Amino acid sequence: MLMTTILSIGTSNAQRTRKFPETKAEIIINTQIDTAFNYIVPVDLSLIFKRYKRLPAVEKTNENELWFRPGLTRTVYFDDGTTAKETLLTVEQSQSFTYKIEGFTSQLRFLAKRIEGNWQFTTMENGHTHIEWTYTIIPKNFIARFIIRYFILKDINGLLNNGLSIIKENLENEE
Repeated sequence: MLMTTILSIGTSNAQRTRKFPETKAEIIINTQIDTAFNYIVPVDLSLIFKRYKRLPAVEKTNENELWFRPGLTRTVYFDDGTTAKETLLTVEQSQSFTYKIEGFTSQLRFLAKRIEGNWQFTTMENGHTHIEWTYTIIPKNFIARFIIRYFILKDINGLLNNGLSIIKENLENEE
């Protein structure tokens, strides 16, 4: 009985502390960090989120002001008719910004509580900008964690990498 209780507690703690499914996309862009940051934070999402495999494209958002102030929220409309609510959490000028996506009306509502987005910007010695874009998906339960990790995360990574490629092309062709 004691051994069963110890194993049960150990399993419970392990599940609570296991890392959430996460994916990261990185790119180096031939532009100054301020230019990259000021383009990316308020970017029109429909320009960078194109349909990728099972993931819908962004059609539009309903923001009322430039997306630079923490606390701003907007509804994101996808080309399959679904929506999600996005909230800007932090903005550290030319360094980073974070946001969360929740209130999914897609099938993701059954799997994820929210997605946490994090962008990090670093100036390189040659004046280029290194960008890291991380999505952490907070699952609703351990079954959802498994499904996200093994069936959805790879597509999300592809979506992020496509977005970064579009951003790189737009910024490098702009100058």
